[in-house]
Amino acid sequence: MGYLVLARKYRPQTFAEVVGQEHVVRTLKNAISQNRLAHALLFSGIRGVGKTTIARILAKALNCDKGPAEEPCNECSACREITEGRAVDVQEIDAASNRGIDEIRELRENVKFPPSRLRTKVYIIDEAHMLTREAFNALLKTLEEPPPHVYFILATTEAQRIPITILSRCQRYDFKRLPLQRLLVHLKDICKKEGVQIHEDALLLLAKEAEGSVRDALSLLDQAISSGIKTQEDLIQTFGLADRMLVEDLARAVLAQDLARSFHVIDQAFEQGVDLTYLVQGLTEFFRHLLAIKVSPTGTLDDIPEGELSTLRALSLDSSPEMLVLLFQIFLKALETLRLSQFPKLSLELTVAKACEIGKIVSLEEILEKVTDLQKKIGNLPSQTPREVERTTNIALQDQLTWKNFVAEVKKRKPALGSLLDTMAQPRVENGLLVLEIPQNSLLTAKEYQEDLKSLARELLHQELKFHITAPQENTSVRQKLLEKPIVQEALKVLGGKISEIKVHNQTQEDHPCKTCKV
Repeated sequence: MGYLVLARKYRPQTFAEVVGQEHVVRTLKNAISQNRLAHALLFSGIRGVGKTTIARILAKALNCDKGPAEEPCNECSACREITEGRAVDVQEIDAASNRGIDEIRELRENVKFPPSRLRTKVYIIDEAHMLTREAFNALLKTLEEPPPHVYFILATTEAQRIPITILSRCQRYDFKRLPLQRLLVHLKDICKKEGVQIHEDALLLLAKEAEGSVRDALSLLDQAISSGIKTQEDLIQTFGLADRMLVEDLARAVLAQDLARSFHVIDQAFEQGVDLTYLVQGLTEFFRHLLAIKVSPTGTLDDIPEGELSTLRALSLDSSPEMLVLLFQIFLKALETLRLSQFPKLSLELTVAKACEIGKIVSLEEILEKVTDLQKKIGNLPSQTPREVERTTNIALQDQLTWKNFVAEVKKRKPALGSLLDTMAQPRVENGLLVLEIPQNSLLTAKEYQEDLKSLARELLHQELKFHITAPQENTSVRQKLLEKPIVQEALKVLGGKISEIKVHNQTQEDHPCKTCKV
């Protein structure tokens, strides 16, 4: 016989050998001992955590010559037939390739007949979510009321794709990912049985890459043994996995806002042949762990070795939660970008550059302190400039209207004129008069429009309106006026910021130079 891979060689044959699914094993054993096992079971969980394995063990436990028993003996003919895949009464159906209604109709006809050799018939439907809607519908009645000698076990990695009508007819068992330390212990045990020596840090990296899947971990271990890997460095060079030290170095550089150092680490990883996607994945997890420790300093992360945990605690002291949330978000988003990018190194460098720049943000607490300081200082500033005070004291309007309401009234009476006013800035007050700035190319330069507007201003605002035709070069920049405001200058001084963009909106009453005009 050819070489048997580790995932098959060390596949559990009894409930006692199952790793990491104690809650499922305990419930099934109790159900067998009390003769309360449901006729339809749904095993849900990620790949490689034991769904099909436990289904086979359960089939043996139900048909064991010494049972039904909590543990199969693996010695009787029934147990051996099931283990070797020769039992005609235990059928494993791959729903990915047998997903149609015809296959389910054939199954439905076969369940009517009693077992040929064993005590019960067991149908294990793997990847059950791949069945078509019609196939699920054809299975409904049989699944709800099967013959007493039939058991159905549906295994799936995507339980959300199983119709609710099927779910309601099954007892559901959710299989968990294996914790990192538990998976590490399992890999050590396999290495001991195989008589190979691999350093613990290399096994830890393999366990991390498996992401809780026993089968994935054993497949990686099989490849590592075949490659003669002994140390973590060997593993990184062979598999191109992200070294923890590279991840830590890059994280430190980003936290220190050292872009040059960050680029150097990326170059180093690239030259070593490290998969940059794995590097970003490790970096994302690193910042996630930093955030978890920052928000709960007394808490522990069970899946992290103590040495790495102490490093995380030390780094978290100098980082704010706001900063860590942003970095976590940036690299999580970059992970998807890198997987699709044709230039992953450039994409990573751009992401790191953004992260280093965002690192210069000010914490929320500091901003609130500066805003409070600014409010105190503004309270000591004059609310109006001397020129504005002069303007307001020279104005005495009766039955005042807001400029907005004035324009609205003009639109009612003279729609064309009102539409033109909408394009104009609000008037300023000069020597007791309202002065409206009109560009040279405006239709409001026409005398008939100006006469109508003056008449309406006298009637509605009780105010004389004067027009100032401005050439383009004479028109003062509104942005420059805003920049020169004392409150803006004081804000820049207190917050230590700079103006990156200015958007001019319609003025409110506070912005309008005529304080009594309610604009």
